[in-house]
Amino acid sequence: MLAQEEEQLGWQHIENGQLEHAESHFRRALELDPFRADALNGLGTVYLKWGELSQALELFQMAIAQAELALPRKKRHTGWQDESIRPYLRGLYNLATTLSRLEYWDGVRESLEELLAWDPAGMDGTIFYLLGHAYHRLGRLAEALHAYREASGTAEVDYSMGLLYLESQRTRDAERAWTRAIHHLAEVVPLLRYYPRVQPISSVGDTTFSRAARYVELQRDLWNEKACQALGRVADSLEE
Repeated sequence: MLAQEEEQLGWQHIENGQLEHAESHFRRALELDPFRADALNGLGTVYLKWGELSQALELFQMAIAQAELALPRKKRHTGWQDESIRPYLRGLYNLATTLSRLEYWDGVRESLEELLAWDPAGMDGTIFYLLGHAYHRLGRLAEALHAYREASGTAEVDYSMGLLYLESQRTRDAERAWTRAIHHLAEVVPLLRYYPRVQPISSVGDTTFSRAARYVELQRDLWNEKACQALGRVADSLEE
């Protein structure tokens, strides 16, 4: 079997949650082609999902270094659909995700800014959302707000924009952003207001709750008591 076929099977097993099988296929792909960047990305993804961050980090760095060798001489701005740069973009995204778990926000910023240099669309807004998180934690609020504005308009983006508006003393803008967010994902509000008493509740099969919990897990450290109370007031006013 070719290295590419082994790699494809690895990604299929990741989609099905079969991480042990995925690991085996990615390792076989690398035995056949030790320099295959996306097989390194795949193996790193397995370790990231297992929470083995140091190994994931090393594999993503290896994938980026290998993918860099195949990059065109000039940035082509063609984005994710360009197969010649896709392994590089995937490596940068995975590296940023791992570094965010390690709370190394400067590294997250650097990885995502490099990704945007090749893909100005930011993987359909996903990158701008993550970049906003990094800028916020680095205290670069204006840049964080700009990044969120470039991100796709989801409830998660609106919750984060509202928080930035509140920190910038733009209370009415915060209330408008949170009103939009609550209409689309109200489950975030009790998690933020009563965390951690609500978060551990089982959410098996409840994708809306799981989505809200993922947001809170990512952002909870940014929401102080004042912000949670302000959000609560908006939520209460919508119920009246």
